[in-house]
Amino acid sequence: MVQRLIRVWEFLAYSLWLSPLLFAVGGAAIAVGVMALPQDWLRDILPEILPGFSDIDTVRSLLETLLATLVTMTTFALSITMVVLTLAAGSLGPRMIRNFMGDTKTQNALGIFVGSILFLITSLVMMGSNPGSAPVPHLATTVGIALFVISVFVLILFVHHLGRSIVADEVIQRVGKNLEETIQSACTTLSEPIKAAEKAQSRLPDPQDIARDQAICIGSSGYVQGIDYEKICEIAKGTDTRISLVIRAGQHVLAGDIVGQIDPAKDGTSTKNIDQCHADILDAIMIGTHRTAMLDVEFALRQLVEVALRALSPGINDPFTAIAAVYRLGRALPHAMQFRYPVGIWIDDSDEVRLKALLSDFDGMLGAAYDQIRQSAASKPDVLLPMAEVLESLMRLAHTDQQRDTLRTHARMIASMAERNVPEENDRKAVLRAATRVLHHQEPANNRGCEKDT
Repeated sequence: MVQRLIRVWEFLAYSLWLSPLLFAVGGAAIAVGVMALPQDWLRDILPEILPGFSDIDTVRSLLETLLATLVTMTTFALSITMVVLTLAAGSLGPRMIRNFMGDTKTQNALGIFVGSILFLITSLVMMGSNPGSAPVPHLATTVGIALFVISVFVLILFVHHLGRSIVADEVIQRVGKNLEETIQSACTTLSEPIKAAEKAQSRLPDPQDIARDQAICIGSSGYVQGIDYEKICEIAKGTDTRISLVIRAGQHVLAGDIVGQIDPAKDGTSTKNIDQCHADILDAIMIGTHRTAMLDVEFALRQLVEVALRALSPGINDPFTAIAAVYRLGRALPHAMQFRYPVGIWIDDSDEVRLKALLSDFDGMLGAAYDQIRQSAASKPDVLLPMAEVLESLMRLAHTDQQRDTLRTHARMIASMAERNVPEENDRKAVLRAATRVLHHQEPANNRGCEKDT
């Protein structure tokens, strides 16, 4: 259930329409409340604050002018937003658009414009065609003027914010922060299953070895956006079965693929019971047309990778942005070291293993972060050198021998890439020295056995 709520929240949080809709409803509600208050009574209490208009026609003309101006301002803000989204898609990658659409400052700025427009429209509608001798809505006029002034300043701040948000370094830092939050959220949810699987050294079955009558076959094609592990564990407990999943969030599956196994805990489990279990499990595996950042850690990593790859492309050729992305990945990867085993197991209240599932681990995350950048920077020592330096820093933070071996493997690939593709001898030697430091790294004796168990 939590996984589904996260997916719904991600859809809403990265939608550009939700915040303006809420502001619009709020603006209309405020207008109704303001118009319902006794205007003359407030005029007597606040004579110096409320404007001194003598007839309602003047007020109506003023509010109509403010409304037309606000509509123009909103159109201008939307045009700027579209220009920024176009530039971001071209220089940083189309998947960066979701980060701009999910920016709360952009959403709230547009919301203030739309909310102010709805306030003025609602106020004018409630005034109707009242004659000039009708009571003057002084309070509504004051609030309308105040909202217009606020909108003007918000427009200035909005343009300033959009100008900064398109800068590559700013985008890298923002995406990196989201990446770290995604890793920490996943760690909070999966740390116990990972520790249990590592302790038991659990293994998953090979999909080719799964019997057809026990196989879980996916019903539709697409990306695995998320898996409700808790629900599947409850299904296994309710049907007295053991379930193994050989897929994880982010993988692409085709209809009919074998994604898991249902193993009856006791002999004699009815076929009907297994069929119902199969249908319930498929309902807990969320399939969609795109990957999700909040539930798919490697996709969040690949957003930074895409920025680096765009920067390294011949058409852009911006190694400084690629280096910034490499260092930002290096800051996030220590958090990924908590994923030190590629399997998680879930145990019920009776200490019975009910679910084993494939999970992302540090090896896969490091590969997702480094492989494509290394391949694109094959002849660029100014990018390969920072990559080797980050690996050296990660060696000091590695939790297991497996993680150290993975880091050494990447260091060897960087060294091999430099030997084959970097023609300048001094540049090549600098990269090789940095890679050699990773290969020859020795864990200090006083640190062995004292690693923090996260």
